[in-house]
Amino acid sequence: MKLAKTVFTILLLSVFFIPSGFVQVVHADVAPPPAPQLGGLEPFGYQETNVQMVYERVEMELRPFLWSADDFSKARVNVTAYFTMHNQGTTPETMQAIFPLESFTECEPQDVGIRDNYTYYTVTPSSFEVLLNGKGVPVQNVVTKHPHEGCEQMNWAGFDVTFPVQEDVTIRVEYIMESVDMDLMQTIEYILETGAGWAGPIQRGEVIVKFPYEVTTENVLAESTPGYQVRHNELVWSFENLEPTSKDNLQISIVSPAAWQYILSLRRELKANPVLPEKWIELAQLHEYLSTSHIDVRNEYYYQKVADTYEQGITANPNSAALHSAYAWFVYHFCCFYNGEETDPAEEARALDLLNKALALDAEDSVAQEVLGYMKDQNPDFVFTPPAALLPTATPLFTATPSVTPSPTLTFMPDDMGMSMIVTVVQTKLVEAPTSTPRPEPAAIGSPTQMVAPNENQNGTTAPRIILGILLGFLVGMGAGRFWQRRARK
Repeated sequence: MKLAKTVFTILLLSVFFIPSGFVQVVHADVAPPPAPQLGGLEPFGYQETNVQMVYERVEMELRPFLWSADDFSKARVNVTAYFTMHNQGTTPETMQAIFPLESFTECEPQDVGIRDNYTYYTVTPSSFEVLLNGKGVPVQNVVTKHPHEGCEQMNWAGFDVTFPVQEDVTIRVEYIMESVDMDLMQTIEYILETGAGWAGPIQRGEVIVKFPYEVTTENVLAESTPGYQVRHNELVWSFENLEPTSKDNLQISIVSPAAWQYILSLRRELKANPVLPEKWIELAQLHEYLSTSHIDVRNEYYYQKVADTYEQGITANPNSAALHSAYAWFVYHFCCFYNGEETDPAEEARALDLLNKALALDAEDSVAQEVLGYMKDQNPDFVFTPPAALLPTATPLFTATPSVTPSPTLTFMPDDMGMSMIVTVVQTKLVEAPTSTPRPEPAAIGSPTQMVAPNENQNGTTAPRIILGILLGFLVGMGAGRFWQRRARK
């Protein structure tokens, strides 16, 4: 529908200054090299080793990324992973350890859309660095059969490492992931199962996801793997003595940072001034794009917020045809547009009622006319009687009058990792607008002289009187001067 496409385009352009949403980023533990037989019919596996992963710490930082006019879909995640490895055997081991450079669980990008969100990522090859005990080492590209059934091959970063007997070796891996997405619901994953290739369990570990704002139940969705702790702007999963399998892989579903920050900005704006129909529509459609995938509902919380937002907007703007018609399209789209014979009659009647109100307010409303056209196309027997025009409903006059204190601003500063966001927050005091009650005129007290309001133009009466007084004083002065001059001559 034109409305949805138009609003989505406006949404993307209107949040140009906002960091973009972060998309499906699949990370995995460092692993020993693939088994020699890999590539045949045998299942995916790793070579035998006595090296154990005794500690791991993974930090994934969602980095603000300024959208460009040519590519507003990119997102960035900085990943730093620390692994402490210990050779429990009796002889040193030298091998080429590997680290995945693409999705471990899906083919990329062919599998985009299999999940509830439409996102995938790529590792920036030039950003991948490995440090062994603090010293950088060369990295090579390794290609193997893909562990996911149906995928052809898998790309890994490989690096040579020696594990002395009964000594700790620290591996630090750093890289940047840039993603492509057109979705507001995102999924971040960390694949723990690759750690199973090492000897024994992972003794201790934690996975930390850092956000550029405070974590709440609204921006971290219920589809996320449970068991995490919230530390203001961080999510933390911790574990001990873990023999990882695919069931231990972590998933976190989020509202993309770009969408979340724009939702917050719309909420602030509507709280300050609810008489903005177009902003209510933007907010409702943000909730819709977040909660639905085509015609499927993927998040009940935000799906309910769509209707709630339209209802609040109509309450504050009862004379807005645009709000009524946008709401009608939302209801009709999910009850009837794609459902054919399974159309819900009650919801269809609800959509028609909203259309009647929209057309009664504005008979030329384009969205209402378009939805009405869909109804006629789907039901040849449909007969529509145009509603009578409605008189505007009286609404309270509302004017938000901010003080001279500047409002919060977003400032972007370049750094070595791209565009970083510096948020300057300044408190803004809203002053209540005066009511429509007429201002009382000042009364004369103790004097017949008329009092004039401060903003009244007094030049029409006061100025001539002052000039006349000066002129009279001048003439009297001249007469008195001549009188004394004649008297002195006599």
